[in-house]
Amino acid sequence: MAGLLEEFQRSWLTSLIGLGLFLTGVWLLTWNEGRAVHHAHSLDETYNSAITLSPYEGLRPEYDGRVVHISGPLEVDEPLTEMEYGIAVQAVKLKRRVQMYQWVEERNPRDDDDLTGGTISDYYYVTEWRDRIVDSSAFYVRHGHENPKEIPLPTVTYIAPVVRVGALLIGRQIKEKFDDWVEVTSDERPERHDVKLHMGIYYHCDDIWNPQVGDIRVQFYYAGAAGESVTIIARQDNGFLVPYETTRGHKIALLRYGNLNINQMFSAEHFDARIETWKLRGIGIFILYASCVCLAKLLKIMFVQLPILNSVLTGEATSFGNLVLSVSTSLLVIATAWILYRPMLGAGLLVAAISPLFYCTMGFYNVAQNGNLDF
Repeated sequence: MAGLLEEFQRSWLTSLIGLGLFLTGVWLLTWNEGRAVHHAHSLDETYNSAITLSPYEGLRPEYDGRVVHISGPLEVDEPLTEMEYGIAVQAVKLKRRVQMYQWVEERNPRDDDDLTGGTISDYYYVTEWRDRIVDSSAFYVRHGHENPKEIPLPTVTYIAPVVRVGALLIGRQIKEKFDDWVEVTSDERPERHDVKLHMGIYYHCDDIWNPQVGDIRVQFYYAGAAGESVTIIARQDNGFLVPYETTRGHKIALLRYGNLNINQMFSAEHFDARIETWKLRGIGIFILYASCVCLAKLLKIMFVQLPILNSVLTGEATSFGNLVLSVSTSLLVIATAWILYRPMLGAGLLVAAISPLFYCTMGFYNVAQNGNLDF
């Protein structure tokens, strides 16, 4: 214990950073696994409640409150328009993206040539098309690099009021899920003479080849074109498709392009959820590995006092030991989250988490047995 305290006093800052990283990694893994478990449970509940409807049948009021699965082409009653630009698109969503030509500050740090040994920064100013206002009042050199305070034409997204799949209307929360944007490429020139069209982009400027600060340009995108086949799993509510709220309070509304059956929809959703979960798992394991690197000396002192674990962190294999310890800790957290919901999976992860300890125990036992034989 005395050696542990002395080492902590020598490397207290690194140790505190390591402890903070450890707590952060454990929290991230715990939150991620809890989210994954609840999401999987919600998907299973939705799957067990879903019924399939035909897009060619009329409205079935008796299914109100039920989870329904329906596939079919999108029907949009009226096109979304921007008459000023001659845009009319039969789609679920239409986005008007507006950019302004503005000054942008670039900072280039370099070593100071003086004897101070510090760094100084060179500032450069270029003009670029930007979606948001660049605050020129924070520039190092403000004179001659002033940007307008606001963009005169806002970026906006229009959503079609009436969209159907079969006899069911799509609710707004599900319409929001259409985000596969496709650029509108129109060759119809606008009536306004101060607006110029080039390669589908509308320029509010005198010269599109030499724009001035404050000039704007407009692009249009659509998502969910009428006639495209989609598959939706959601709750039917008075003829609308709305998210289904599970017993755990999670809202589930699944949307994918194409005609997919129930099994294909949920398989794809589970796959996407696993990919997202593993991304966060990788980040969590890396954070725990970094914490083990920071705490390596303290851990080594602790493990020396436990001969069974001493072989995990040897002087020659510290990096490997840190990796083993971080992975084992991660698997232990993951197993704890899954063991109640999916016992077999949780038990398997638990065995994987303690396997390094078991391996080291067997190694220590074999060494002891060989020592007795030699004696």
